[in-house]
Amino acid sequence: VCGVSGAAAMYTRRMINDIALNGEFYDDSFFAYKEDVDVAWRAALLGWEAYYDARAIAYHERGWKEASRTSQTLFVRRLSYINRYKMIYKNDTFSNWMKNIISLLSYEIASNLYFLFREPKVLVAWKTFFKELPELREKRSQLRKKIALRHHQDKSKIQ
Repeated sequence: VCGVSGAAAMYTRRMINDIALNGEFYDDSFFAYKEDVDVAWRAALLGWEAYYDARAIAYHERGWKEASRTSQTLFVRRLSYINRYKMIYKNDTFSNWMKNIISLLSYEIASNLYFLFREPKVLVAWKTFFKELPELREKRSQLRKKIALRHHQDKSKIQ
């Protein structure tokens, strides 16, 4: 599988240490929401694999799903919204984004139109993104260096 939910994940210490950026396994700037997807994405970029065991049973209560999104606090909705963009900025490449632009743009337009008309106060979260941009840029740079080093090491093993 691409990655596992943080609600029921088991990681090796080796992987945790390997994918950490600035000594952080879970990105401290995320606080909540999407941090497990960020971990899965970084792990995959660095060559780690995730597995699914159909026999495993886990319970993760998400009470807010019973009501509506708006039953969540504005603070939580902003986190959930902007962490997705922080994760994309850190982990994706421009060339990969361009390869998928048609499907991505259709989702982005629909999603952001929803927020613009239904929950405009969520869009204030972009202030956080731009405030944290230098730190995100540094983490992105570290990740790119780790990926390049990993590819160089893998190439050396083959030769």
